[in-house]
Amino acid sequence: MGPESVLTRRALLSGGALFSLTGLLAACGQQAANEAAGSTSSGAPSETASASAAASDAASASATPSPRVTRGYSGGSKAPDGEYRKADGYGPAQNVPKPRNEPAQYPENEEGLIHMMEDWVVAHNYGIQTGDCSYAKKYVSESTEEYKFYEYLEGLYQRGGWVIEGLDSYQQESIPVYDEKQKIYRMKIRVFWSIAMYIEPDGKITKQANTNKDDDKFNFFFSYSNGYWKIIGSGDGDELKDE
Repeated sequence: MGPESVLTRRALLSGGALFSLTGLLAACGQQAANEAAGSTSSGAPSETASASAAASDAASASATPSPRVTRGYSGGSKAPDGEYRKADGYGPAQNVPKPRNEPAQYPENEEGLIHMMEDWVVAHNYGIQTGDCSYAKKYVSESTEEYKFYEYLEGLYQRGGWVIEGLDSYQQESIPVYDEKQKIYRMKIRVFWSIAMYIEPDGKITKQANTNKDDDKFNFFFSYSNGYWKIIGSGDGDELKDE
């Protein structure tokens, strides 16, 4: 399962845009490999991917094979402990601040819901940058689009891939509304994101940009039990539907 199938609100760019990035990643991967081979004390990672003839849609239109991509250190070197460094063509983000270990209890009111969402966004963006989605999964039900996205991210990082950019932020667009019929809450939100690149170890790059704003505003649906809020779905309508 690729990002195209789990990020239904994100518009995929043209194949030409995907292929134009492969040269950068090939060069970065080669430099990371050279650094790893030439150093015995820096602790350079040994995660490498074998070359593959599989290419993106645009690459398949030409005879150019996918490049070899080696996941190294963002910025070209290991960041000092405690220094955050965002992801780039060399490798994933480093020293990303960890979210809270467990969801906190909050009151069953608007303020409590907003606090939970703030905690979730931190865990959500941590998963995007590290591939460790165990924190974010605690805030969402397994049936949600978000949970499926986390499973994709975990697989991507386990394969040796990573994500460049791709972070999300959210803005409240309405007060929470309790649905007596479904016994759940809903709240209109707007998601803000600009660009995301998903790097596969075989050289395939999926680049997405938020060029269509029409689907950036939608409802999140929430359950509340024993002091804990949980995201149980999302959608354009006012009723929760199976995702």
